[in-house]
Amino acid sequence: MRPRLLDRVVYLLARTAIGVAARVPQWLGYGCADALGRLFFRLDRRRRGYALRLLRNAFPDRSEAELLRLGARATGNLFKVPLDMARLTRLLECGGDVRAVLDYRQAERQLASLRPPFLGLTAHLGNWEVAAIGVAQFVGGADGVARVAKNPLLQRWILQNRERGGLRIHPRRGGIRDLAAGLAAGRVGLQVVDQNQRLRGVFAPFFGEIASCERAAVSLALRHGYAIVVGVALRRGRGFAFDLVAAEPFVLERTGDRARDLFAAVVRVNTEIERLVRRAPEQYLWIHDRYRTRPPADADAAAAEDGPEQAAV
Repeated sequence: MRPRLLDRVVYLLARTAIGVAARVPQWLGYGCADALGRLFFRLDRRRRGYALRLLRNAFPDRSEAELLRLGARATGNLFKVPLDMARLTRLLECGGDVRAVLDYRQAERQLASLRPPFLGLTAHLGNWEVAAIGVAQFVGGADGVARVAKNPLLQRWILQNRERGGLRIHPRRGGIRDLAAGLAAGRVGLQVVDQNQRLRGVFAPFFGEIASCERAAVSLALRHGYAIVVGVALRRGRGFAFDLVAAEPFVLERTGDRARDLFAAVVRVNTEIERLVRRAPEQYLWIHDRYRTRPPADADAAAAEDGPEQAAV
């Protein structure tokens, strides 16, 4: 089916906007993005409320004023991410190597100790897409799952650019099957796993409160024995420069009790994410409603006691 005229117009406008954003001086673009993010945090009471709930769980010893300052700084970082995407797209389109802006030294040993297939899991910390491209280029190719653009022209262009970086993106709907196929073929699977799961999540502690957590990636790891490494690309300075940081890789234990193993796997991944978030809390997505999906009362109590009973739905 031929693209509609509106699709063509939106595609051209998007490419123009990305091209302009990629060329804005960093001090100006990132400075404005930071200021807008801080203003947004101040004005949006609902999002600020989500952030404070999560921040209080993560840093119970900090004052309300400290948490508010931290939330504002983190939202400023979030508003920089679209500029990162524009610059990353231009870098890949021009045949550049992400290593020009990503330092691997804090993750090189962990990644070098792994052989595909394995799973790389990350969070909305720093810049998650830079992290994905960085791992894909390090290992020679990877598969990831992400939302797709509604505009087919824009989506095709985005996918082509990501593939130049060695990253094949699959849509969320049905994407786990494609991710599993890539792993079975000896590639690396990448996924962001720190947001609320509306359907079929595993209820487990996240910063001390029960949350509905992603289950697909750890299910694959348990079923096939894939190693897992949790890593992030943390922003270095105020602009388009990052450090790839990774926790120690691990293989999940299988006891034969699927519910218990799944729950323990999610807890292990959440623990690694929490450690990385506490390392750079000013770069985390605090304004997400992480606890939106609530478990039944019995699952809530079971998960709070670190047990798997009724924890998976």
